[in-house]
Amino acid sequence: MLAVSSPGTLADALRSVPYLPTATLEEYARRVRDQHPLLSDLLDYERPGTRAALATLAATVTEFDTDETGRGDSYRSAQRDSGVRWTGARQLLRLCLPDPLPHTASGGVVLDVLGGDGLLARALDAHGGPADPRPTLVTGDISGQMVDQALAQGLPAVRQAADFLFLRDASVDAVLLAYGTHHIARRDRPDAVREALRVTRPGGRVVLHDFDDASPMARFFTDVVHPHTAAGHDYPHFSRESLHALFAAAGTAARVVDLYDPLVVHGATEDEARRGLCAYVGAMYGVADLFRREGPDASWALLESVFDHSAYLATLPEPPDVPQAPVVHRTASGFAAELPRVAIVAVAEKAGPTA
Repeated sequence: MLAVSSPGTLADALRSVPYLPTATLEEYARRVRDQHPLLSDLLDYERPGTRAALATLAATVTEFDTDETGRGDSYRSAQRDSGVRWTGARQLLRLCLPDPLPHTASGGVVLDVLGGDGLLARALDAHGGPADPRPTLVTGDISGQMVDQALAQGLPAVRQAADFLFLRDASVDAVLLAYGTHHIARRDRPDAVREALRVTRPGGRVVLHDFDDASPMARFFTDVVHPHTAAGHDYPHFSRESLHALFAAAGTAARVVDLYDPLVVHGATEDEARRGLCAYVGAMYGVADLFRREGPDASWALLESVFDHSAYLATLPEPPDVPQAPVVHRTASGFAAELPRVAIVAVAEKAGPTA
């Protein structure tokens, strides 16, 4: 297999392929070689099917490119505060990596398949503590705009679809599919799981995060986001059974756990925290116009109604001890508004001897 550590090794037919809004594949390869040599060593554009995958990427426009195509600009604006999703993100990293890694003294390498503009990498850098894993995070995304933004922030990033990864076999310690896994079409989900397992080293983990199709989060997408955004949101979520089935079909057993993954926004006053959370949700999910029309009190009441977890938590075998509805509480420096979300997460370990 041929990595792209040298742009001169790219097949002539691939050199001028449009890859990012700002770069051809050759220009991207040169940039990564110079700025992110670790990522450059992981990449492989010589696999069978690469040319077709690149052509599909070049023709792909996503709702996360710009606000003209959906909610890309507002989404990135909301994510400037990397701490809002840190509670769940920290737990996902801990699920990805055992402590310590058996084959290396370093923090390892984790591929964040649906990494957008590098939120998880930025959150780890800003909020990670001594007890948290410290891997090298490689941000992946199907959106060229997202990958451009991640690279502009100095992060190693690669544009690729979840069902066809441009990484070498067994090249990373863990793969994370989170925060948008439901955007992967049902027909492509088996390939996405197989690809994640392919690039993971034996003994490494694949972690797939989403929300149960019976959860309040799924209801929010169906009842609020889909009818009130230009791009809509007609993406089926997961069930525990479907997660087990996906990994079983790939020849690997997975355990499914419930993970508390709230949105937390801070403010100097209770009202500021509440308004800040509504503003974040509006920008993040493309419903800012709806929230502006409704006003802050009605918007908060809408969140309280949709994100009432009392019935959902009662269905779980071991429900976590978490807030059952949006809440504002005091902190050492002010107030925090907390929107509860409970995700389902599949954790699978790739079989085979570790290095």
